[in-house]
Amino acid sequence: MGRSIFGDVIARSSATKSELARRADVSRTTVLSVTVDQSRARVDTLRELALALGYDLVIELEHASDPLAAAAARVMLGESDLRATVDDRDLDAWIARLTRYVDADADGRLDTLDLLTEAAGVSAPHHRAGAVLLSGRNDTDRLVSAGRASGVEWALSGSASLEALGADPGKTVVFWAQDAKLVAELLAGTHRRVKTPTAADVIVAPAHPTVFAGSTTIEDVNLVTPVQGVIDAIATGGVDREIAMTLAGSW
Repeated sequence: MGRSIFGDVIARSSATKSELARRADVSRTTVLSVTVDQSRARVDTLRELALALGYDLVIELEHASDPLAAAAARVMLGESDLRATVDDRDLDAWIARLTRYVDADADGRLDTLDLLTEAAGVSAPHHRAGAVLLSGRNDTDRLVSAGRASGVEWALSGSASLEALGADPGKTVVFWAQDAKLVAELLAGTHRRVKTPTAADVIVAPAHPTVFAGSTTIEDVNLVTPVQGVIDAIATGGVDREIAMTLAGSW
């Protein structure tokens, strides 16, 4: 996690690390460890440290949208070049999770559809922080125009990928962009914001570098890899999910 929130608070505190350790009833080594990386500390330890600093700890659940989950599934399905774009430890952690989530057959093989479904469930673009859900035109001409005008790296997925793969186009295009806010502003004249994925014709989402790895350009349309496109379509749900599942079932 790098420099932790606790590290910043501890740095601003007038208490020494030894005094803080005494107040929280933990070792000084624990305080030093949490200062650097809080991710490995026990929750009860973090709460004692928070209280000792005059704060409290609040834990909330939110929908997962980790791009490395989709990246891990892509690697597991043969896109090994992705390893050049991400830390192997983070990627391998997701590979291990997905392996646990999917039941293997007698020969130890994982079902492709189950793998794609699990990856989609924890990498959904509409749950990504900063994602914008829009109703309006989702034809490639309008979206390519916005992509070009943005001046940032972008690629289409979801329904656009299904169509490029020869399947029915579905309903919702996922528009991955380095600057999702800018792209959404460029589409404001022809689109309106909606609150639910089922009402969205376009989902503009901030892109992780792995999204662009292996992408292609067909007639000026930037498209993610087929596996990424199917994962995103499954995550979108509705008719897109149905079409994507049928398509992936033939792989």
